[in-house]
Amino acid sequence: MVIVRLCGGLGNQMFQYAAGLALSLRHGVPLRFDLDWFDGVRLHQGLELHRVFDIELPRVAPSEMRQVLGSFSHPLVRRLLARRRLRWLLPQGYALEPHFHYWPGFEALGPKAYLDGYWQSERYFSEYQDAVRAAFRFALPLEERNRQIVAEMAACESVSLHVRRGDFVQDPVVRRVHGVDLSAYYPRAVALLMERTREPRFYVFSDDPDWVRANLKLPAPMIVIDHNRGEHSFRDMQLMSACRHHILANSSFSWWGAWLNPQPHKLVVAPKRWFNVDDFDTRNLYCPGWTVL
Repeated sequence: MVIVRLCGGLGNQMFQYAAGLALSLRHGVPLRFDLDWFDGVRLHQGLELHRVFDIELPRVAPSEMRQVLGSFSHPLVRRLLARRRLRWLLPQGYALEPHFHYWPGFEALGPKAYLDGYWQSERYFSEYQDAVRAAFRFALPLEERNRQIVAEMAACESVSLHVRRGDFVQDPVVRRVHGVDLSAYYPRAVALLMERTREPRFYVFSDDPDWVRANLKLPAPMIVIDHNRGEHSFRDMQLMSACRHHILANSSFSWWGAWLNPQPHKLVVAPKRWFNVDDFDTRNLYCPGWTVL
C-alpha cells in the first residue's frame, strides 16, 4: 500500500497525487491518502482533487497506517520525526522528501510506503504520465463563457501568461520564500514568444487582475481572464492548458497548466528564479524542452 500525505493548494496536491499514483502503479498496490492537513488548515480552496478531477481519495484508516509505519503511525510521532534532527529515526518506508530537487531514493521505495513531501518534478511520474494525464481530466463541463474563450484560443496563436500575487505579496512569511521579483522576466519571456510565434495573443491569468491591467503592458493583444474566482479558480488552469504556448509564474498552478497541454510543439517559458531564497535546487523542476529565463 502507498499512502500519500496531501497538503497545499491544487498544484501541490497534483504533484503529490502524481508521485503516489506512479509508485502504486509500479508495485500494483492500493493508493490511500492522509488528509489530516486539511482538517486544520484552510488554504485557497482546500482539498480540490476530488472536486476538480473526480478523483477518488480514499482516506487511510488507522489500521492501514499501522501496516505501513508500524509503531510510528501515530500523528504526533510522525510530526516529531519530520524534524530535521530526528529524521535518522524514520522507519523503512517513510519517504520524507529530503530536498526540493529529484530524490533518486524514490526509485528504491517498495510496495509499502508513506510519501511526505511535495515531489515537484516530472521525473517522479514520467514513466506513468499517460495515467497521470488520464487522472487529471477536468470533470465538470465548461460554462458558456469559458467555452467561448477556449474556442477563441484554438483559433489563434494563444499564449497563457500567469501572474501570481495574492499571498506571495500580502503574507510576509510567504513573501520571504516565494515573493520573487519577476519584473524583468516577463518582458523577456514575452519578447521570446513574439520572436518565435506569429501574431501571438496573450491570455493573462492572475489572482490580482486589477494590478495586471495597471502594470502589465504588452506589445500584442492581451486578454485578462478575471471571472474564474473562488471555487471556480481551477478553471484558470483548465484554460491555460487549452492555450498553445505558456509563460509561467513561479507557481505550481501554471506549471500544471503548461504540462496538461498535450501539444508536442508548445513553447513553455519559466522563470529561473523560482524561490526568493537559495535553499532550493530547482534543476529538476523544469521539463525537457522548456525555456528557463
